[in-house]
Amino acid sequence: MDKRNLLILSYDYPPSTGGIARLCHEITIGMSSFYDTITILTVDIPVTATPYSTTQVEIIRLPPKRIQCELATIRTIRKIKNKQSYDVICGIWHPEALLAFLGGMRNIYILGHGAEFLAGNATIRKRFWLPIYAKWVLGKAKKIITNSHYTKGLVTYIRPNARVEALPLAVNHTFFTPQESKQKTDDDVIRFVTVSRVLKFKGHGFILKTFEALPEKVQSKIEWHIAGTGPYLNELKRMIDASPIKPQIHLHGFIPDAELPNFYNTKDVFILATREEETSNQVEGFGLVFLEAQSCGIPAIGTNTGGISDAIDAGNGGWLFEQDNREALQDILTSIIDTPELIDKQAIKARERVLQKSTWELYAKQLHKILSE
Repeated sequence: MDKRNLLILSYDYPPSTGGIARLCHEITIGMSSFYDTITILTVDIPVTATPYSTTQVEIIRLPPKRIQCELATIRTIRKIKNKQSYDVICGIWHPEALLAFLGGMRNIYILGHGAEFLAGNATIRKRFWLPIYAKWVLGKAKKIITNSHYTKGLVTYIRPNARVEALPLAVNHTFFTPQESKQKTDDDVIRFVTVSRVLKFKGHGFILKTFEALPEKVQSKIEWHIAGTGPYLNELKRMIDASPIKPQIHLHGFIPDAELPNFYNTKDVFILATREEETSNQVEGFGLVFLEAQSCGIPAIGTNTGGISDAIDAGNGGWLFEQDNREALQDILTSIIDTPELIDKQAIKARERVLQKSTWELYAKQLHKILSE
């Protein structure tokens, strides 16, 4: 059998902690049993702790300055011998996929995440960046592997004949896991939790207004725990300060990855109401936090926007409602609060769904199948 090698070209890679970095790291672990060698080509940044296990691979660190980094990327790839024996996974289409092509690689696979395929209000993205440049680069890929069916649709809109396949993300089910020691409280308070960057499109304000619109007897049975930081945080704080349910809202700031499982496990229901607008390139391409919560046995509520419908299976570990439909969200919240046993039922389904469909082991097998086709 011919020797097969894997090159992962991603400027986001641990010790970075972003979504692309974590995905590429999990791909490294999952692909280690399918390839003879794995080489990581990434940016040289200071090493910090990460809660995820490591895999023994060759990691080539590139200069951090952009031009130097891109030139070094091309030079490094051009030096690789027997290029036909390599599959190349690029963390994003620009600039990684372009540089892989310029370096002489041909078995190029691009990971698709969502926002990078949206123009928003930017004229250059509408007229050149996506319809010409991105279309050309995507056409050079052997396949584009997207994080959701929604993102697949974005790719095919730009390049209708693109070779694209949706492979929804997975979660580390042994790290994000229900804790047997979780203590049930004697009160009848439902503890809702939101973990995300605090950005306007994430819908924190919409959730707050929906909580405030609930009947007072229902309102009194909730707490809302918000984790995260971001540019919308000050505005959210002002809204909370003026809210009649301010005593029931708790801001926790940034929660390190290592502490997230415990944080999820002290709550009852996850909620995030992300919005999508034609004039914005901010979108939830998948929504990994929904999956993290469900893996901990915490059912999730989310909007039916972006790729969230791949992260939440309505009635099977969570609830979906249409964007901006406050009445629909109120109905879900009221049902949960009036019938709290629904939480335990959906919690069991949430964890089971993760184990059956959304572990990194399953993701790796499906990814390898795509790479082998």
